[in-house]
Parts: sequence; structure tokens; C-alpha cells
Amino acid sequence: MTRFLLNLILMGIITLGIYWALSTFVPSLSAYSIPIALLLGITIGFFIYIQIDNRLGP
Repeated sequence: MTRFLLNLILMGIITLGIYWALSTFVPSLSAYSIPIALLLGITIGFFIYIQIDNRLGP
């Protein structure tokens, strides 16, 4: 359960970081910054979780 909670926190931090970067540096995408941040944050966070899970093993 600890890895799962770590993954959720990691996804949230990555999503907030991507949202901040999009809204700060690309203001023309402000209408789409939340969906883009959610998609990229969850995808990158899940990828990192898979990498950690495969490396540590059961």
C-alpha cells in the first residue's frame, strides 16, 4: 500500500508541476492546460510507478 500511496502523491505532484509550467510559460493553452496536465501527469506518474515496481519486485 505504501508504493501505491507514493504513486498517487507522485502523480499529483507531477500533474501540478505540468499545470504550473503550461499556465506560466504557454498562456495560449490556458483553456487546455488542465486536461493536458492531467493526461501527462497520470501517464508519467504511472510510468514511473511501473519502473519502480519492476525494479523492486515482489
